[in-house]
Amino acid sequence: MKIAATLAATLIMASSAVSALDLTVAGQTLSAGGKADLNYDTGTELWAMDFIPSVGMNAWGTDFKASTTFDVINLNAGDVFQGVDLEAGYTIGGTGLRAYGEIGTDADLEFGDATLGVSFAF
Repeated sequence: MKIAATLAATLIMASSAVSALDLTVAGQTLSAGGKADLNYDTGTELWAMDFIPSVGMNAWGTDFKASTTFDVINLNAGDVFQGVDLEAGYTIGGTGLRAYGEIGTDADLEFGDATLGVSFAF
């Protein structure tokens, strides 16, 4: 439990020093950022800490995003790169309706199944 408390405290302090970055490339603004997720699974009694860096942009009314996941706890196991997740979405009007598509790759950059859908936020 000491390890979990230390890890959580470190994550909280580091998150205040890290923030998203906006870069202008060829007239388009790229947003780079990341997310850290520390969790405990009671079924398997295992801790997990993932770092999810991402980069995205909005162009022509469409948002694009690419991200990947690193398992921080198992960095020394050797399988650091697990693939890239790609997402594109389009907001339909100002109603909270959004059409999107997602696809992911494995570590060899071979594409998996694509997901297409519509979401509604309220």
